[in-house]
Amino acid sequence: MPVEILTLLKFGLLLLLYLFVARTVRAVVVDLRGPRRRAAPPRPAVAASAEPVRRSRKIPREIVVHAPNGPPKVLVLGGRGLVLGRSGDVVLDDVYASEEHAEILPDDGGWSVRDLGSTNGTYLNDAKVTRPTPLAAGDQLRLGKTRVEVRR
Repeated sequence: MPVEILTLLKFGLLLLLYLFVARTVRAVVVDLRGPRRRAAPPRPAVAASAEPVRRSRKIPREIVVHAPNGPPKVLVLGGRGLVLGRSGDVVLDDVYASEEHAEILPDDGGWSVRDLGSTNGTYLNDAKVTRPTPLAAGDQLRLGKTRVEVRR
C-alpha cells in the first residue's frame, strides 16, 4: 500500500480514538455532576389528539411510589410540583428511569403529569403521556419499572 493511504488511515483511526475518549469523559462528568437543569425543557411537537382532555372529578391528594425493590413510599401532594426521577425531588431507585423522568404539577385546582423527555417514556393507565395530562384518584403511572399510584 502507498504511504499516503496508510498515513490517512492512521490519522482517521487517531481521530476516532480521540472522539471515543472525549465522549467517555463527557459521560463520566455527566454521571458525577448530573445533568444541567433547564427552566423549561424543550417539548417535541405533538399532533392534537381527537380524544378530548379529560377533567378529573376526583382530585388526588397523595401518591404512592411502588419501587421495584423496597417498600412503597406515600407522598402528599402539596402546593408545588414534584419531579420524579433518579435525581428528582422524588428519587427513584430504578435503572430504567431517567435522571428527571416526569413531573407532577398543579393544574387548575387539580394535578397533571408530564413527561420530561425521558428515554423510556411515562405511562398513565398504560397510555403513553405525550403532553400534560390531568390526574385523577385511582390513576396508575409507570416510570421505568416503578409504579406510582394516585390516591385521594
